[in-house]
Amino acid sequence: HTHMCMRMHMSLSLAATLSTSAALLLESRRSLLALPVLVTPLCARSDEVLHILDYPKQGSCGEALIPDAGIPFVKAFGGLESGSCASAGYSVKEGEEKGTGERDKDRTYTVYGKG
Repeated sequence: HTHMCMRMHMSLSLAATLSTSAALLLESRRSLLALPVLVTPLCARSDEVLHILDYPKQGSCGEALIPDAGIPFVKAFGGLESGSCASAGYSVKEGEEKGTGERDKDRTYTVYGKG
């Protein structure tokens, strides 16, 4: 915060010494350069950890990162639930396996057991 305030103070001091049109141009360029930094967190996509019991291996829990856009689909049709395998009582990591279904054969699941 202090760093930003110092930058703003320096910008204002610099703008005061420049002609009005040059100062406006400088401030416009600065605003445009800052825009992606301000917008990125708002537009960033995220993944959610979901789990499914007895998949991809019977007696275990499979955990995967699912993109936001796919979450409603995999919850409704794939049987996945929000949260980690640990939240379902499976906390011992057994390894990783690919999905066995046609639609998730490229998805890697981290497999957990109860121990």
